[in-house]
Amino acid sequence: MVDFLPPTICISERAFSNRLVPYRSSTIMIDKGIPMRSSVAPTYENRVLSAYEGEILGEEFFSVLAQNADSDQSRVKLRNLAAIERLVAEALLPVIARYSLQPNSKVLLAEKGRDETVEYAELSWTEFAVKLKKLLGPFVREFENLLVEAPVEDRPYIQLLLDHEIALFAFAQAEGEESSDGQIHLDNFLQRHQALLRNES
Repeated sequence: MVDFLPPTICISERAFSNRLVPYRSSTIMIDKGIPMRSSVAPTYENRVLSAYEGEILGEEFFSVLAQNADSDQSRVKLRNLAAIERLVAEALLPVIARYSLQPNSKVLLAEKGRDETVEYAELSWTEFAVKLKKLLGPFVREFENLLVEAPVEDRPYIQLLLDHEIALFAFAQAEGEESSDGQIHLDNFLQRHQALLRNES
């Protein structure tokens, strides 16, 4: 178990609130933490786009939390989470370009990421990790389904997307329910995918 003072980071029941952004003929949830919803079934391409936007939002979200963390160790871990979100977003760019997808502006996505941190003001680090795990679960399942649908040329990128979500889920479980150091799960992910992350970052 890592000994450090838990930062003051709150996750309320309204965290990652339902903010919907119209995209073409459907409405896609871009906030990381809530499963995507749409008035019509989203296409494979739109789901990839939503995942990409979620990584940009997530980078800003974790970065802002890191700035406000109360301990050095929690600050480092939050910065590591932000860095992984950035690397995955950059690695997905070839897929975004392949389908000529048009993401929302990074300024808008970063603003939404910052907005979500307002809800994180009172929970301890352990409570934060437990809640984070619950939020990540639906995305693990979504990306598993996305991998099944992915064409051959996209599979390395969607596998990367899925594996990073599994790593974040395992990190949150370790830091929360198991009261252990979850950094090993992030390190293992980076080591496994270092070639793709290096080539695309």
